[in-house]
Order: sequence, then structure tokens, then C-alpha cells
Amino acid sequence: MPRFARLFDSAEDIVEAFREAMKLRDADGALRLWLDEDSVTCVMPDGQRLIGHEHLRQAFAQLLDVQPVLIDVMETSSHTSMGVAIFDVTEALRFGDDRVEADLYVHTTYVLMQNHEGWRLAHIHCSPANAAQVATVSTAPGQALH
Repeated sequence: MPRFARLFDSAEDIVEAFREAMKLRDADGALRLWLDEDSVTCVMPDGQRLIGHEHLRQAFAQLLDVQPVLIDVMETSSHTSMGVAIFDVTEALRFGDDRVEADLYVHTTYVLMQNHEGWRLAHIHCSPANAAQVATVSTAPGQALH
């Protein structure tokens, strides 16, 4: 019988846990959701590319030191196959608990892989979207992945 505790049964659980960690300003909690690989990457909305756990840790700690990041899902599609899940999501980001309107709209692709620990993040790619693009996404028949 395996000794590995699976905290997350589905890839959706990991993505939701990541959003919750960002809301709670928990940089360490957000980092624990990633694969234990040096090749993990994250492309921030400003185009900055983070490679490896140390870069992710520094960026999340710096971002969440200032304020929480609340991530509201506007539109999503997903594709899952043997051990890989991809979520293409349009999100509204709010920086701070007191914010009602979105500070930034992004198109985000989450790539997750399954291993002995269950599902884990391997890559996140965010790119900015403006309000007109966001309105178009909800009426478009399909979305393209990053």
C-alpha cells in the first residue's frame, strides 16, 4: 500500500488551491502546489518568465507581501489526458480585499501533471487581456491555448 498522501484528487482542486493561496497571501502554500522539478515555469502578465522554485518563491513572496491577489474566473475550458491537464481560463484579478472592480484581466493557461503526489502545477502562462477581449471571450465559440 502506498504511503503517499494525496491531498488533491483532481487537477481542478490544485488550480482552486492556488487561487486560494494567492487570496490568503500564502506564498509558501502556493509554491507547495508545484511539481518538485527545477523545470517548472511561470510567465507573468508583464511577460516576466520565472524558472524554478527559487524564482517562483521570490516573485510570489514579493507580490503577496504587498497585497492579496483575488482571482475571479470568467471563462474556462479544460483538456485532460493521461497524466496531463490543461486549463485555459479568462480571469479578473483584484489586488486587495477592498477592490470590487478588476485591476487586470488576464488569459491564463495552467498546465498540470500527475505524479506520485497527485496533481501538481508544471507551468502557468498569463497574458493581459483588455475589457473588450474579455467581452469577446464569453461570446466566442472556442479558445486558443497559449
